[in-house]
Amino acid sequence: MPRVVAAIFALTLAGVALAEPQRRVFTEDTTAFCNPGQGWSTMGCNAEQYAGVVNIGQVYHRPTWRDFEPQEGVYNWTKLDKLLAYAAQRGIPAAFRIMCVCSGSSVPSSPDWVWAKGAKFEEWENLGYDGNVHTNRAPIFDDPIFLAAHRRFIQALAAHYDGDPRLAGIDLGSYGNWGEWHCGSLPPVTPRFLPRDAQGRIRKDALKRKGVKPHVYPIAVRRQYVDMYLDNFRKTPLIFMTDDHECLKYALGEGATPRVGLRRDGVGSPWHFGRWIGTKPYDAIPRMADVWRSQPIWLEFYGDLATTVRDRFKTLPFSVEWLLTNHVSVVNTCPANPHRIKDDVANFALLKKIDLYAGARLVPQSVEVTRSNGVYEVVLRGENRGVAPIHLPFAVQFALVDAKDKDIVRAAGQTDPSTWLPGPFVLRETVTFPSSVEGRLVLRLVHRHGVFRNFRFAAQETLPDGALPLE
Repeated sequence: MPRVVAAIFALTLAGVALAEPQRRVFTEDTTAFCNPGQGWSTMGCNAEQYAGVVNIGQVYHRPTWRDFEPQEGVYNWTKLDKLLAYAAQRGIPAAFRIMCVCSGSSVPSSPDWVWAKGAKFEEWENLGYDGNVHTNRAPIFDDPIFLAAHRRFIQALAAHYDGDPRLAGIDLGSYGNWGEWHCGSLPPVTPRFLPRDAQGRIRKDALKRKGVKPHVYPIAVRRQYVDMYLDNFRKTPLIFMTDDHECLKYALGEGATPRVGLRRDGVGSPWHFGRWIGTKPYDAIPRMADVWRSQPIWLEFYGDLATTVRDRFKTLPFSVEWLLTNHVSVVNTCPANPHRIKDDVANFALLKKIDLYAGARLVPQSVEVTRSNGVYEVVLRGENRGVAPIHLPFAVQFALVDAKDKDIVRAAGQTDPSTWLPGPFVLRETVTFPSSVEGRLVLRLVHRHGVFRNFRFAAQETLPDGALPLE
């Protein structure tokens, strides 16, 4: 008996069933759909108004310190808890930034008790977002009383939220106007009392005093605000506003993996385009260009479409391509006004590129499955046609499903899908199920904490729950 035939005969006697690999080819789904942590990030709990306009993959909010600590050491987390619950109900993550001063607010953003405690501040009249004039207060950010009190607040914030599985990350804020790491539009740039015209209206040309520069606090002071977050948030990703290039370099750190992701607003504004990777002074931060590989990039338009497309700004096509070239995961919804979609069809068609390609877009191409007595050898080939990897904690899960696509049994995979950078990817797995169980093999990408909905593959064969049938 020839050796090959003898070997086959011996294996057959031993009860080991031999199987030829089954190969399946997938058809790409070219439509826009939503995955958690990809595409668009809405400001607040209003995702419903964007239904049918753009796909919301994250909700975001900028609350104030005042919102959470009405009395020293007494905390009320209601506003953030509602945000996180709202996002989780929709199977997507939440994110937020803390503000200590907001030049458009009708009330100070830091709590009254910190001033009563002796923290120094500058007071001025500001034109609020509501169109009225209000008296506002800007903290003196190097005041020791203010620093110590805010440090205790960030410690309490981290004790409550660090590692919360509903969070995509925290926009590292606190310092500067809007928590954006600059003191523009704050005193002394803004006069104490705003000059008015004959009708008593604030003169627009008087909002800033020529030749007067905003505060620039020493790097040692600004680093203290960075450290408040780095020292206390050890589990939840931190995202750093890039306006302060010195603190950005410090926040990134010198380790193998950057300690923070990147956030940039003002997309569409020529000035903002000139303050980014490869331009001065950011050319002194060489690792900035590779942050996207391991940390998320959150970007924000300068304003709505009317602002973004006017002549003195870069064109919308340029802005959208710039977002994608810079490996963005989520973009704020500023230009995606749901009430204007019927009047601006061409521009909304451009914005659809963000739905399609921001973050990861996983296109499976083919799979080979070899089954033998409950042991499945799987080789899946595909391409990430998005501009970034998955930055949320997703895991590979296999399951055998019945004729109605209901799970019979599941098994965890070993592949980390966050390693699938833009370009081709290959998944090779050996999965074992009880040999007595019969069913069709499917693959899912599931949130490790079970909060977010499954990450969907861009294939027409994908099941309603996001599962990819492999057989």
